[in-house]
Amino acid sequence: MTTNHTNSPTTATILLSTLKAAVSTQGGTLDVMVRIQAPDLSPEAAQIIPPKRLALVVDRSGSMHGEPLTEALACVTYIASRMTPEDQLALVVYDDKVHTLVPLGPMWSAKAVEQAVAEVQSGGSTNLFGGWEQGAKELEGGASGQISRVLLLSDGQVNAGLRRPEAIAQHCSNWLAKGVSTTTVGLGRDFNEELMGAMAIAGGGQQYYGQTAADLYDSFDEEFSLLQALYLRHLDVRFIPADGVIVEPVGLVQKNADGSIRLSDLAWGAESWMVLRLHVSRRVATASRDLLAVTLQAQNLAGEDIAPISEMLSLPVIDALAAQALPEDEVVQRRTLELEFAQTCQKLRILAKKGDFDGLRKTMNLLKRRFGHHPWLAKKLERIDALHGVDPELMSKEVYFASAKMSRRLASKHEVMYSMDETASEHMPAFLRKKDEEGKGRGH
Repeated sequence: MTTNHTNSPTTATILLSTLKAAVSTQGGTLDVMVRIQAPDLSPEAAQIIPPKRLALVVDRSGSMHGEPLTEALACVTYIASRMTPEDQLALVVYDDKVHTLVPLGPMWSAKAVEQAVAEVQSGGSTNLFGGWEQGAKELEGGASGQISRVLLLSDGQVNAGLRRPEAIAQHCSNWLAKGVSTTTVGLGRDFNEELMGAMAIAGGGQQYYGQTAADLYDSFDEEFSLLQALYLRHLDVRFIPADGVIVEPVGLVQKNADGSIRLSDLAWGAESWMVLRLHVSRRVATASRDLLAVTLQAQNLAGEDIAPISEMLSLPVIDALAAQALPEDEVVQRRTLELEFAQTCQKLRILAKKGDFDGLRKTMNLLKRRFGHHPWLAKKLERIDALHGVDPELMSKEVYFASAKMSRRLASKHEVMYSMDETASEHMPAFLRKKDEEGKGRGH
């Protein structure tokens, strides 16, 4: 069952979709999917592409010597080729010292960027925070309606400057409050995914990884298509449970200090979503029962705050046997499994780090039994299992990024069940495509 609450056709809609269309007199649990939907892109809005202000920050330290640096610089030239004169670009490189090769300015010609990177060589220690901070400073003072984002390309092996991950992540959060977000790109096979992931989450951006630039080209396509389609940013949802109802978020969520949950930035025609598990107390039989209301606070690209609120979700109350026999909503069931998969897969990382390969094999078999009937998750597990056989360290990274993507992905408002890898699909925006393996791009 889905309840639809919206203020007008041009504002965000809050949908509450329940696994079942009624609650039992005996109480119990009920999964509810909270969906924040954007309106479809109008022809008028499609003509307005938000200008991008990007600071590309490239790690050129000694640990990036050879292929990682070569691939990072190839990524830089690819990104530059995707930008227009309405966009602005800065290029920063760092080892233990930080150098701004291209100060922030209009992207008139990708040739200037190619010439700047041609002389970059590896060497020195890794002052990741210093390089990232310089990129953020290049973007300071952007106007409302502009998108200012640092794209950090690194192996994340910090050994100079500020090193504490929680402190670095806090700085990313502070700059996000000033309008500068952070996307991170892990390169090579030894990058620090925990640090890079924490920076992206705190900085309100995306996180990607790959071994080569070719692996990442469709990730950058995803980044650009999302930035061009942004509708709302900084989505924070709060829950108002009715008496006798306890709210439990499902899966890996980003909790704010005030208790709200931060959802992914929202694009036109898409939905940002999460699942709640309601623990409902036993209640004397009544015709219906109030369960939950949801509030949203978000910001549009003009910097204006919006705050729609849902009506109270209320469902019929029926006896326990009738409630048990009710059909389940397929979309709520499928999305809930995705979130549970993302959380459960973390066990594989822990076992791989310990070198407990017997435990890893047993856990993999358990995951296949639990999630193998879900077509997309079955393909994910197939890829993870193949990586485990040849490179447990890379498998651990794939698990990390697959879990992060599954937990924070945008979805189409009319999403259908997964049938095949969508990496190369031309029929949907890149940020909505489902991939079998996060660390690979088109052609693999």
